[in-house]
Amino acid sequence: MPTAILTGQPVPGSSIESELRSLGFDVHLALGAADTETLLARVPGEERVAVVDARFVGHPHALRLGLTDPRFPLAAIPGAVTAQPAARQALT
Repeated sequence: MPTAILTGQPVPGSSIESELRSLGFDVHLALGAADTETLLARVPGEERVAVVDARFVGHPHALRLGLTDPRFPLAAIPGAVTAQPAARQALT
């Protein structure tokens, strides 16, 4: 299962966490850079991982295209970046 790491303080009423879960991501919260690094290190190397700003605002379709398109090993949209296993080292 791919993992999404939400960074920063979640916005009250935001649906980003549920949208990520609906895309098949296991979601973890990171309050700072150190938490993000720790969580990235825990994600198995054979899984896709995404790092998403908790303040992300966008249509769920844009989020899906930006974070789950299998054609690109590394991809970014404003407020989010994702890496497939082959590109994980570039992300970290």
